[in-house]
Amino acid sequence: MQKKIFEQIKRLPAGTKRKFYERLRKKALIRTRARLVESRVDIDKLTDEELEIIIADEEDKLMGEYKSRGLIALLALLGISWI
Repeated sequence: MQKKIFEQIKRLPAGTKRKFYERLRKKALIRTRARLVESRVDIDKLTDEELEIIIADEEDKLMGEYKSRGLIALLALLGISWI
């Protein structure tokens, strides 16, 4: 399933892909900041590598959410109940 989504993204024009990944990155940054504030972690004490790992984790979570929303929308379109 994940491979199909990445294949579809690869088929998009370069400008569209760039915008998608920029927006994905911005959302991941916002979520990372919120996550660190909730955890009371000082951002200045983290290394660039540690921050990049946390941001990549948030990006993966966002992609998972996008995939599940797409599946739910498809099921709704087909009239199939999730429950």
